[in-house]
Amino acid sequence: AVVEENGIEVWRKYLPTDTTIAGESLGRSAQFAAVKARAVLDAPLSEVYSLFTDNSRVHEYNEYCKEIWDLEWLDETTKVTYSSSGRPWCRDFVTRVHYTDLEGGAKMVVNRAEEHPQAPRKKGFTRMGMSIGANVMRPLSDGRTEFTMLTHVNPGGMANTQFGAMVTNKLSTESPRAFLVNIGKALERGAGGA
Repeated sequence: AVVEENGIEVWRKYLPTDTTIAGESLGRSAQFAAVKARAVLDAPLSEVYSLFTDNSRVHEYNEYCKEIWDLEWLDETTKVTYSSSGRPWCRDFVTRVHYTDLEGGAKMVVNRAEEHPQAPRKKGFTRMGMSIGANVMRPLSDGRTEFTMLTHVNPGGMANTQFGAMVTNKLSTESPRAFLVNIGKALERGAGGA
């Protein structure tokens, strides 16, 4: 692990530029590290999973998400969402989100960026790219949940410069750690949120 702190492990890996994910080559996005993080959360899987099915709670664990709404449900397990960070970062995402059950009672939420006619690019915002994002939640025998996240994003804008990529990659292990800490805090608060 690159970072191991308070039960949270974070790894970082650089992928070759010719890596293809969901039919698309990473190309220049390969300059950004793919990141994997894992922690055991003190809550049952049902509570953890509910955080990822309720847009109104995203702000509890994702400090950068200032607004989010569903653009379209493609089927009962797949939707397209729009979200934005607001100022000062001025980034937005259009993301296909798929929910699925795995063996042993585990659940997974998979995300990837795409364009959608109901979310044209906004002046003053940089559209972020996400080759892949996944959150895997496995129930443990003691009632807790093992949570593993995997993400590869291209923040766009100034991050696409050599210096921007260097800074982004240096910070790439902090955001997943903070994300997992915030999930833990949201679970402690419960469904009432805040």
